[in-house]
Parts: sequence; C-alpha cells; structure tokens
Amino acid sequence: MQHLLLVDETFDLNFTPEYYLSIQFSLDGFSFCIRDGLQNKYIYLFHKEFSGNPKFLHRKLKDIYSEFEILNGDFKRTKLIFSSPGRMMLLPKSFFEERHGQAICQLNMDLADDEEFCYLPVKPFDQVLQMAMPRKVKQFVNGKHPGVVIQNELALQLSASARQTSLHPVMNVLLYRNQLTLTLLDQTTIRFCNSFKYRNDNDLLYYILNVVQSEQVNELTIQLSGRVNKRSPIYHLLRQYFKDVTIVSPSSEVYYSYLFDQLPDARFVNLLNDQE
Repeated sequence: MQHLLLVDETFDLNFTPEYYLSIQFSLDGFSFCIRDGLQNKYIYLFHKEFSGNPKFLHRKLKDIYSEFEILNGDFKRTKLIFSSPGRMMLLPKSFFEERHGQAICQLNMDLADDEEFCYLPVKPFDQVLQMAMPRKVKQFVNGKHPGVVIQNELALQLSASARQTSLHPVMNVLLYRNQLTLTLLDQTTIRFCNSFKYRNDNDLLYYILNVVQSEQVNELTIQLSGRVNKRSPIYHLLRQYFKDVTIVSPSSEVYYSYLFDQLPDARFVNLLNDQE
C-alpha cells in the first residue's frame, strides 16, 4: 500500500473548526485522519509511504502540505504522533527530575546536528519518554498548527495498555517496515522495552521468543499492531507458540465512516485511538 485516501461524503472543508486533526509521521511515511467532533466520527484518512534519509523528512512534509489544502485549515485541535523506533528511551520520572538527570540521559543517545529532544510523560508508569525529533519538522508543525500536541506512538500505546486489565503479562509488538518495538507489561510494571531492526519474519519470531525466555514468562498475551493483519506470516507463526495472540483494533468508543472497512492492516490503530 503506497497511497491511501478515504473521504466520507459528510466531510466539509469549511467545517474544520469542529474537526480534530491527528497526524502520524515517520520514515515509513505520513498519515493523517480527521474526526468530526459533533458526530464523534472519523471521516477522513490519508496515507503516503516513503523512505529515505531522515534529513529529508522536512522536505517531504512541506510537499504534502502543499498538496493538501485541508492541512492548512483551522482545526479544533491538532496532534502530531512522531514515530521514532530506535530513537527513543524510557526514563524513570524520579530520575529524570533530578538535577542532572536529563543531562545524564542525553549521554545515552547520540543527537544529530539537526535533531532535538522531546520529553513526553507516560503517567501510568511514572516514566518519561525521551525522543529525538528533527528540529525542522518540529518547527514546521508548530508554525502550521500553533498549540499542536506532540506525541509518540510508544507513549500512546503504553497509556492505552495501562487501561487494560489482564491477569497475565502482556507483550505489545509494534511493527514498522524494518523495525519493531517490543514492550512487556506486567500490570503496572514495564518489564521490558526496546526496539530492533529486522529483515524477515524469522527475525521477528526470534526477538519475541528471546524476550519471553529471558523474562521467564509462562502465560502471556501478545498484542500486535502496525504493519500486520491476520494474513501476515508472523501472526500465524506466533499462534503456533502462544494461545492468546490478537491484533489490536481501533477504539469502539468512536464511530468510523464505512470507508474505513477498507483499511489493510493495523498500522493506523494508534492514530485512530488517539482521542484524548
């Protein structure tokens, strides 16, 4: 899927003050969706895939905004979800708030000349997510959408997981084009969190089984999201090893245009579940 555009017939370009705009941006591509606040319904979704050097993300962003007039509208609220597997780190809130905590944490992640750090609270787990973000991207979005809320896909996923109730540990597997993020949660504790590059489904299976073995987990719930659906080989491979393997679905607390039945996989779950 290189390109996707779904526009419900109720969408009105002149009605943006009642619309909520959510944007998801990464090296995998650019997506945005629009929710009508009066109907509490998603009525617009666009996605475009691309790849390349992170230094050119700003240029790609400008091109998309030039193409879509709707992105320059005055929305009720705008949120940007910047996905950055391998360029983020979870920190205990208490350590982060210490006098030199933030400076020490920065030593553990090299920052490119064109990047800056963003710090996002993960309140349910008393953690802070440190994320590297291209400076020009942040400046561009702030200029286009004053007051924009910047988030990260991992932070949203962790917050959503904290609202679930499970007697067993839960492993969240978030799949990108060639990277995955694994988190292992045990009620209010994050037992494991890391990102890996992968080449094929055997790599995916290796990382997942290795974490399960090293953490000595017996019963486990696995939740898949990102570039995965029920036809994906990794879904069927995992079902050979684990009883409880599910693909995360969009929230049932909001309505969706019938056009959204065409969504090919779970890569838009965090984008569509972002209603806070």
